Amino acid sequence: MGEVMSNKDKILNFLKSKKGLRYCDDCLSKILKITPRQQINQICRMLSERGRINRERGLCSQCSKYKLVNWVGESNITSFRDREVSSQELIRGKRLHYRAFEDRVANYLYNKFNKKFYREKSLKVGPNTYHKFDMVSEDGDIVVECKSYKWTESGNFPSAKISTAIEDVFYLTRIKAKKKILVFQDDFNSKGESLVDVFVRRYDGILDDIEVWAYNVGESLEKDHVRIARKPKDSWYKKIYCYGMS
Repeated sequence: MGEVMSNKDKILNFLKSKKGLRYCDDCLSKILKITPRQQINQICRMLSERGRINRERGLCSQCSKYKLVNWVGESNITSFRDREVSSQELIRGKRLHYRAFEDRVANYLYNKFNKKFYREKSLKVGPNTYHKFDMVSEDGDIVVECKSYKWTESGNFPSAKISTAIEDVFYLTRIKAKKKILVFQDDFNSKGESLVDVFVRRYDGILDDIEVWAYNVGESLEKDHVRIARKPKDSWYKKIYCYGMS
């Protein structure tokens, strides 16, 4: 008979197989069927102290709750809070609190592009003028802004809130990057209309080389659905003013 794998090895092997994804003690206990849960806590604390895994507050890739999480790999994002945040504050219905949404997107970006992303990184947008973007890849090739708006209670388009997204669009057009992404946590009105689709339809003419994502949160990171609502196009001002210039 083969040697029985220890709980420590079960945890390590699982986290290595899910490199970059983060799991809280409760989810590890359920997934690996290790009980009582206190065993997970003790083993993960020991592995963290020995530098075998990372362990800090963050967003669990499985249950989407903000708590102590464990993972193997580089610490690619900074936790958005150091304080305790209740699940009621983070998850409102089927939507994530906007800070938790940013963490979710950061994890998604890391898995999709296999790149380290910095949070709230300042980039130059004009003479002696800088703007903090939500996420910027380490090599500067990808710049991302996140938005989490909903239709108004009366079912109207949230024009006042959308004005901040238009401001971000302006700043995105002021930088050089191979990929510029505006990510919305999508919302639907009583008619079934996507807030992101309406936004793109209204403002397509000024979005230039910006890609727009409609992000729908699933039960876990692996079950999230991301739809490209708009593909990047040519920069209008470059096409008009730089045509024929060497």
